[in-house]
Amino acid sequence: MARSGSQPLRKSTRQAAKVVLLHNLVVGLAAHGRPLPGLSCGRGLPWAQRPMTTPDLAFATSLQMGARAQHDEHPSSVTHLGSTVIPACLVIAPAGIDGARLLSAIAVGYQVGGVLGNALLPYIRARGMRATGVVGPIAAAAAAAAVQELDETAIAQAISLAVNRAAGYTQVWHSGTDEWRLQTAAAARDGLESALWAAGGARGADAALEGASGLLHALGVDGMEAAELAEALAGPPVIEHMLLKAHPVCAINQAAVEVAIDLRELAAIEAQQIVSVTVCLAEADAVYPGIDVAWPPTSWSQAMMDVRQAVAVVLAEGRVDIDALYPASVEAQRVRERVSVVGGMPGGAGHGAEIVIELADGRRLEGRAESVEVDGERSAQMAAELLPAVGISVALAVHLPGFVDAIDEPDGVGRLVAAMEGIEPWASLCSR
Repeated sequence: MARSGSQPLRKSTRQAAKVVLLHNLVVGLAAHGRPLPGLSCGRGLPWAQRPMTTPDLAFATSLQMGARAQHDEHPSSVTHLGSTVIPACLVIAPAGIDGARLLSAIAVGYQVGGVLGNALLPYIRARGMRATGVVGPIAAAAAAAAVQELDETAIAQAISLAVNRAAGYTQVWHSGTDEWRLQTAAAARDGLESALWAAGGARGADAALEGASGLLHALGVDGMEAAELAEALAGPPVIEHMLLKAHPVCAINQAAVEVAIDLRELAAIEAQQIVSVTVCLAEADAVYPGIDVAWPPTSWSQAMMDVRQAVAVVLAEGRVDIDALYPASVEAQRVRERVSVVGGMPGGAGHGAEIVIELADGRRLEGRAESVEVDGERSAQMAAELLPAVGISVALAVHLPGFVDAIDEPDGVGRLVAAMEGIEPWASLCSR
């Protein structure tokens, strides 16, 4: 089901792989020191008192990448692929691996996860499941198998084994709890473990996906054939169509935040002037669990999903800083009471948004964005802004984009890894 990670990538795909790698490293490093689920401080990990295993390291790395909720997303499958695929690849990659091979394996994971996520999303959503939890382990397994250069039989076994780790539910968005972080990290770990088991000779069911009692049947997808998925895998590279999050909120809320920022700046809006704010999203986005909640959020997890909260914080503060999101200022809370959310925006593949603001002086402000454009240049800017603020050296913040861009040059991986030495959880990766 997945091609070998040793095949060369076309130039645009290779560049896209570098961009997503840079972005996910930046947001992971920017989470340095932030509290993680079950821990009082991000500098201490559950495995600190004993040697960290490779699966432990994949889990910890993924946890960091998702800690700010800025890991990338594949919009059409609503799946966070970077924080599942990249950790699995980094921790299993042999010392001295060629950077081109690493990028190719990452692209394999994205392709498997995105294609499978596209096909299964309606069925996943209908059952209250989360796409990242379902397809994330499979994507990570494919990538980890490719980076090890397993043969086709072993890659198929890794994927079959990973299918059995598909799990995760969206009740978390109603409750504002921590499962969303752990689902993604578990996907990275479980996919890696599946690839390791396959490398050791473990076997998975031949039809784990399409069999009479396989994943597709469990999700209610009885009419789909494995051949359809195989054909889709040969389609456009998923990794070239990722949404990179510029703001610490859900991917669905990114465009709304961008529009709100622009409107506030262009019209010099003051919060006390606002009479009403209407946020229009694609129908599927507007009804996604946690996006439109009537009551104020009671946790940071709820706040980063709540489009009312994100827009209100922007209009009151001018931007969405991670600590301003929750608890919000009194002024932002007042603005939030005037925000309503509706569906009906055409399209929706890029999580677009329209905003209409009515002001006390009679002005009506309107703005629209089909999607959010974030590229390597903006991620590099984010590195310069975010990393020094959490104690990461200015030198690394400045040079990290260059290290990633040169990863496919001789010893490019080695230079990148060495640059992150001493920073948890990458300290354990650097000492391998």
